[in-house]
Amino acid sequence: MAFYDDLNDHTSFVSSFSSNPRGDFGVYARGYTWAAETLAKSLIESSGFPDYKAYPVVFLFRHALELYLKNVIYSVARVAAFREMGGLDTRLQNCHRLDILSDKANSLMLTIFPQSSDLASVLDHICEVARELSEIDPESFSYRYPIDTKGRPSTKRHQSANLRSIVRHMSEVLDVLDTIDFGLDVEASVAQEIYEHLHSL
Repeated sequence: MAFYDDLNDHTSFVSSFSSNPRGDFGVYARGYTWAAETLAKSLIESSGFPDYKAYPVVFLFRHALELYLKNVIYSVARVAAFREMGGLDTRLQNCHRLDILSDKANSLMLTIFPQSSDLASVLDHICEVARELSEIDPESFSYRYPIDTKGRPSTKRHQSANLRSIVRHMSEVLDVLDTIDFGLDVEASVAQEIYEHLHSL
């Protein structure tokens, strides 16, 4: 038996657990959010920490945000398909650019929920956070590697960030995106029921 599965106890876990893994972006995002918040809490509660211990936290938060944004794009695609809304570009984006992903998620959400001014305000805030995070980590290299694919420094010289501030803003945004994920699941289920009813007549 392989080393990664030579025990069978409560610590075993499963991936690729659904028949449609494209719908699992939100689940993965929750996992990265939990890891980021758990690690950040231990660092904040300590009497101090070396810089390198914060790098994984920023990466985990950033990756959670990327996954949630991709989840929104995919979930809107499901809703739009069941509503038979044509003309929407709902292709999943094979990129790591938070600014691009947030703009696309924002545009798609406002297309399927055009009357919600509260939602528009929330989405604007998500886009703002995504843009600001993109400024310090445009391609998801800055806190994973010391250099990018061209050998250049992955961050600006002496780039400074505050962990407590990152946690406060990112936890808030990720919590909102988790709520949006739930809402989109409900919308997709309702749209699917209506679609199946109309096409069974």
